[in-house]
Amino acid sequence: MKKLFIICALTALTGCSKEKTTGLTNIPQRNFFKTDAEAFRQVQQQISKFAPGEKLQSIQSISYINSRNKSFAFIFYRSNKGASNVVIRKEYVNDQEIEMTSVKCDGEYCDCKVKTIIDNAGNITLDCSCSSCTMLINKLSD
Repeated sequence: MKKLFIICALTALTGCSKEKTTGLTNIPQRNFFKTDAEAFRQVQQQISKFAPGEKLQSIQSISYINSRNKSFAFIFYRSNKGASNVVIRKEYVNDQEIEMTSVKCDGEYCDCKVKTIIDNAGNITLDCSCSSCTMLINKLSD
């Protein structure tokens, strides 16, 4: 009787340990910057395109989101014009980069930031934090 109980318990534990796959494990991990110096250089390059004369002082944080066809780097920084953020977005087809853009929001009546909306299907949409802001998009590659 004791052996039967142990066999049933082990069978139950083995059956419960199976992992469900959600398909999210197939999302490739993509890198934007190899070093901190490269990140600083690229962010300075992007903010200069949006606002000539703006000088990057520090990068406060960088966060990443990868999906099947797009990857995002959310960069919060401080410059001589204050705190802001920029998003660099890469689009892929068959794991080959086809387009890279940078996105920034700007306006006079609001502390404009790029905000991110992720829906239940995992689609990522970028918008500005205030309706008075203008979304600026800079195409970096073809």
